[in-house]
Amino acid sequence: MKKVLIFGILLLSNSIFGQEKLDPDTYYAESKTVFIESKIYEKQRELQLFIPDEYVWEKEKAFKVLYLFDAQNTRIFNYISGNVQLLSMNTIEPVIIVGVVTEDRWDEFLPRNNHEETLERYEPPMGHADKLIEHIQTEIEPYLKKNYRVQDYRLAIGHSLGATFVTYASMRTDNLFNYNILLSPNYNYDKKQLVERFTAFLKTDLTKNKEFYFANGYGDKYEKEFDEPLQEVIKILESSDNEKITWNYKKLDIDDHGLIWLGVYHGLLNWRK
Repeated sequence: MKKVLIFGILLLSNSIFGQEKLDPDTYYAESKTVFIESKIYEKQRELQLFIPDEYVWEKEKAFKVLYLFDAQNTRIFNYISGNVQLLSMNTIEPVIIVGVVTEDRWDEFLPRNNHEETLERYEPPMGHADKLIEHIQTEIEPYLKKNYRVQDYRLAIGHSLGATFVTYASMRTDNLFNYNILLSPNYNYDKKQLVERFTAFLKTDLTKNKEFYFANGYGDKYEKEFDEPLQEVIKILESSDNEKITWNYKKLDIDDHGLIWLGVYHGLLNWRK
């Protein structure tokens, strides 16, 4: 009878405090794969999630969200997650990572083309970036808000066409991405469509601040092709007086488009919230 009473007291204690005691020697960070039903794509869509250790310890805290594109590449997701975990030890605040698994980069990342000649390089299906934006706003975000403690603040990381998408999405929406890490963005697409969009975007009356971090390198054909339009964007930003937009640019000492992911570390340090 005494053992039953003690057990009942322990259960009541756990119920009152809402949780069992956490082990200070345990690292509670978690990576997981989830599938959400998408009416927009008419099928399940895959997400790779990273939940930081601090999420378990700080029960009342809501966390910023970092969107990573091209998360279908597990090595990329693990590399980003590793950078975030390392820097959040004492440099940046911990974040929840949402890796969006991309099934068709041309179709999901590229905005609709304005020039017929673009189709000679990018064959259909392509040009449905607005569909991915809608998926994020109306399906991924509600899922996150329902299942996790998240803030209304989002970072985004994209490389190459992924960076093209992040740029486009940040321009098309008022408050989707607050801080954008753009690694060798392809602004040469569709006769420099994104360069033209930047000119118009800087004249926009924004309600929230937006930050852009650009990085690219030297050397191979992709870095060479994407550099000229990026430099045009940098000049446009240099001449802008829009106080809602801040930016930074770093030329990395790399000679391979595949190494541009090294810019993530610098982009996160530049954020340093």
